[in-house]
Amino acid sequence: MLADRILKAVVALRAAGHRIEAVPGATNIYRIDGGEAVTGAVVLALAIRLGLMDAPGSDR
Repeated sequence: MLADRILKAVVALRAAGHRIEAVPGATNIYRIDGGEAVTGAVVLALAIRLGLMDAPGSDR
């Protein structure tokens, strides 16, 4: 489920030293290291791009 992968991405990014904050009053919107508000899908994409998570369907 996508929501589960987003939560895992948040955990992985935090473990890697990034500050991930949920935007109050919004669903599935986060700030990464104090930057612009982004969707959970962007958080997931960043974690995959940084090698912190496998891409969906990868054989790893």
